[in-house]
Amino acid sequence: MRILSFIIWPLVLYLIGLFSTESPNTTTESPHGKDFKISCSTCHSSKGWSLDKEIYAFDHSKTKMPLLGSHKDLNCKLCHSSLVFSEAKAKTECVSCHTDIHNQSVGKYCDKCHTPDSWIVSNVTGIHQQSRFPLLGVHTMTECQQCHKSETLHRYDVLGIECFDCHRDKYLATSSPNHNTANFSTDCSQCHYIYSYEWASSGFNHDFFPLTLGHANVACSKCHPNNNFSNISTECVSCHLTDYNSTTHPVHSGGCFSTNCTVCHTTNPGWTPTSFDHQNYFPISSGNHSGFACNACHTNPANCTFSCIDCHEHSQSETNNQHNGVGGYSYLSTACYNCHPNGSGGGKHFRK
Repeated sequence: MRILSFIIWPLVLYLIGLFSTESPNTTTESPHGKDFKISCSTCHSSKGWSLDKEIYAFDHSKTKMPLLGSHKDLNCKLCHSSLVFSEAKAKTECVSCHTDIHNQSVGKYCDKCHTPDSWIVSNVTGIHQQSRFPLLGVHTMTECQQCHKSETLHRYDVLGIECFDCHRDKYLATSSPNHNTANFSTDCSQCHYIYSYEWASSGFNHDFFPLTLGHANVACSKCHPNNNFSNISTECVSCHLTDYNSTTHPVHSGGCFSTNCTVCHTTNPGWTPTSFDHQNYFPISSGNHSGFACNACHTNPANCTFSCIDCHEHSQSETNNQHNGVGGYSYLSTACYNCHPNGSGGGKHFRK
C-alpha cells in the first residue's frame, strides 16, 4: 500500500495542474503595445478597462503634442486609432490629422493663422503684416479673394506682390492721362498714395514737385500738355514765362529780376505776398524809407538800378560841400548806398 500511494499522489497532482484554468505562467498582452511603460492606474480604475476620467492623470503636456484648446476634449481614439500610442509619435503636425483645404497655398503650418481654440482667423491683417506684402491703406479692407483668385474660396494662390500684378487692367485703361502711351512707371506707389481711397489726383503722390496752394487744383494738362509726362522742367519760368514778361509793377523782364520765381514768390495764388526780403539789401519795412512804392526809388523800371539823389533834395554843390574830405565820395546813388547802407545819415553810419 505504501508503494501504491507513492505512485497515485504524483499522478493526482499532475492531473490537477494539467486541467487548472489559472496557470501561473499565463499573462494578458496590453492593447497599448509591449513597450508601453505607464501604469494602468494612470487611466483606468477597478470600474473596468474604459478610460476613467475621474482618475485620469496622464500629463499630455510632457509629450510633443500638448492638448490645448479644443484638443483637450477629444476622444483619444481620434488620434490614436490603434491605441498603440507609440505609433502616433510622428503625428504632431496639423496636416497629420487635418485635411489641408488650402492645398498648401499657404504652407503646411496651420498655427501660422489658426489656434487650437478655433479655425476662425481673427487677425488676418496682423498675420499678413509678416508676409512679403503687408496690408496697408485701402488694402486692409480688401476682400481676400480680390487678390487671391482661385478655383475655390480656400486657396490663396499669390498673384504677385507688385502693384501692377493686381492693377494691370486699371493701368492700361487709364486715359487721362494715358499711362501706357506716356510710359508711366508700373510701380503705382511712385505716383499714387496707398492710403487714398481713389486713384484720382486727390490721392496722387506728387511729392517730387509738391502741388501746394496755387498749384493744388491745377489740371494735369496745364503743366503736361499732350500727355507729355516726361522731360517737363520743374523751373517756375517754364510754365510762368508769360506771367514774368507781362508783369509791369515792377517790370520783371529786361534782366533786373531773376527768372527763378522762388527768390521772391511762394506758391500763394496771385503771386502775393512776396517772400522777397528787402531788408537784406536796404531797410524799407521801418524807418524813414518805409511805405515807399517800388518805383519811388527804382525809377527805371527796365532795370534794377535805384536812385537816391532824385528823392533827396540836395543840390550837387551842397552835397559836395557836406562831404569834403570824405574819401571815395562821388555824386552818385551807388556811392550814397556804399556809405549809407541803412539809409541813415551821418558819418557813424558809414560803411567801414
